[in-house]
Amino acid sequence: MIRFSRFSLTQKLLAAVALPLLIVALILGLIVNQQLNHAISGMIDNASTRQVAARADEVSRWITGYRNWIDVLAQDERLSADVPLSEHLGWLEKRYPPGGTIESLFFTDATGATLTHADVRLEIAERGYFKTLVSDGTADSLLTDPVVSMVSGLPTAIVADTVFDERGNRAGLLGITVSMAAVSDVTSSINVGEGSYGWLIDSSGTVIAHPNEAYRMNLNYTDADSQGYQGMNALSQEMLSGQPGSGEITLPNGERNVVMWNPVEGTSWVVGVTVPVSAFTTVTSNLLTSLLVAGTLLLAILLVIVGYATRRALAPIKQTSRAMAGISEGKGDLTRRLEAKTNDEIGDLAHAFNAFVERMQSTLIEVRGSARTVLAGASHMADGTHELSSRTEQAAANLQETSASMEQIHSTVAHTAQASEQANGLAIEAAGASQRGTESMAEMETKMAAIGESSHKISDIIGLIDSIAFQTNILALNASVEAARAGEQGRGFAVVANEVRTLASRSATAAQDIRALIDVSVNHAQEGNQIVKAAAQQMQEIHRGITQVSDVIGEITAGAREQTSGIEQVNTAVAEMDTMTQQNAAMVSQNASLAAKMRENAQRLDQLMQEFVLGEQHAATHSLPSMATRQTEAHPVTSSPQPSKVLARHKQPEPEWEEF
Repeated sequence: MIRFSRFSLTQKLLAAVALPLLIVALILGLIVNQQLNHAISGMIDNASTRQVAARADEVSRWITGYRNWIDVLAQDERLSADVPLSEHLGWLEKRYPPGGTIESLFFTDATGATLTHADVRLEIAERGYFKTLVSDGTADSLLTDPVVSMVSGLPTAIVADTVFDERGNRAGLLGITVSMAAVSDVTSSINVGEGSYGWLIDSSGTVIAHPNEAYRMNLNYTDADSQGYQGMNALSQEMLSGQPGSGEITLPNGERNVVMWNPVEGTSWVVGVTVPVSAFTTVTSNLLTSLLVAGTLLLAILLVIVGYATRRALAPIKQTSRAMAGISEGKGDLTRRLEAKTNDEIGDLAHAFNAFVERMQSTLIEVRGSARTVLAGASHMADGTHELSSRTEQAAANLQETSASMEQIHSTVAHTAQASEQANGLAIEAAGASQRGTESMAEMETKMAAIGESSHKISDIIGLIDSIAFQTNILALNASVEAARAGEQGRGFAVVANEVRTLASRSATAAQDIRALIDVSVNHAQEGNQIVKAAAQQMQEIHRGITQVSDVIGEITAGAREQTSGIEQVNTAVAEMDTMTQQNAAMVSQNASLAAKMRENAQRLDQLMQEFVLGEQHAATHSLPSMATRQTEAHPVTSSPQPSKVLARHKQPEPEWEEF
């Protein structure tokens, strides 16, 4: 402690600055190291989980697209037709998408005979997916685990769908062979740090996508421990359980890695990523190294600056402390000045201190005047804000009344729109009734025409009866003549002839009467037909008139709807204005409170200024409160802009204030 007291003030300040900084730097280094290790581990873990889930979803959507495409194609009725297998070649060639990830498109009939788009014929009756879809019928569509293609030598998977005939029987299957190269590209894009890579395994644990082509279809995670991996066999069982997860393994080269995986929805495959454990700590180590170097440089620069500033700042302290103590004992008397007896740094400090005090004295005089002006302006502002608050509240009340009136208008227009819609419905019903009446009149017109035709036919028949009666009368007359010639022998025949003539005469008379009645009926039928035609024309005119009325009422209804919509918009706008006015009223109330607080602060500032002894204007300043009061009384506030004008006149800062 005695040795520390021998140090200079500059050395003590440097030590006081350096030691806490070093301690803080060490503590921060430990905290940053711990927090970064935890945070970066979580960040990398979250990034890995998100990337794996995203790639699993991408693979799922990729496979689902092919499955949906095959499902649509398999529903084509031409595939279930009973035709030779070769008849489907053109159909397959037309629908095969060249240049993509699909190696082949093939169709298999119910016997297992297969035809590809390239006119390659196969027999797949013994293959598992054929038995599942056709022979056993346990599924309608499936996705097989990848196998090495005999055509390209690359991993491929089969997507197939059952083809049904018209009776619902299984008539075969339609499938595609999909290359897994695109899946390898998807999983290879997973990158969560240096040394990380993505992969994809099938339901048996076989690697079907990997950045290293040597591992594709050659490495099985369920038996990876036999190839130098540690912990992979146990993790592979969790991977194939259908749940996402993570774990830690050791590679054959002894490097510890974290494995995270996610199942591919709609398949039995699993997408995963392998991340070296070193990736979790490399970032933290590099960051701490950079922080250590930067902190050391900054500490050195800070110590140099502090040491230099301390030497320059502490030199005149002893000489000025007594003068400042004297000023402080004067309780704010800024009229006192230091005596500058020398021309060295102490003298310069005294001159500077005197200039500073003089500047403070003039500034505080101006501040005191400005405080009195601010006090008066605050009073004006408080009064004006209070009046503005009252007017705003009145405007809010008027807006509420306007909103209520708009609600009533909206209700009336809505009721009118409903009535228009009801009238429109009644007009439409009337138009339908008139249309039906028109149709009935048309039917009546047709019936009347048929009655007229029947009457004409009856008239013709009566004419024929009349003619028969006339000829019968002539024949009876001839028979009478012949009976008279026969004498006594033809007397009985003459009596019969006389009776026949009498009946013929009566038949002719009746036929004439019936003809007269039929003629009258025909005339009445014609007149009725003309009346029906005229009534049909009137019904058509009535129908056209009702249709026009319906159209007009429809236009009125549409206009009422538009008016209702417009009034709803106006009502909404008025409600928003009401809300804004209420908010403005609240803001004005807040401004009034702030203005009152500002007046209180200005009064407090004026009280503080009165504690300083500023010299010549001491007596004049005592009259400022009364002057401010007289100004407030002489100029009552009539509107809110007046306080802002008063404040604007005193808002201009002095150029020397910026220098100070």
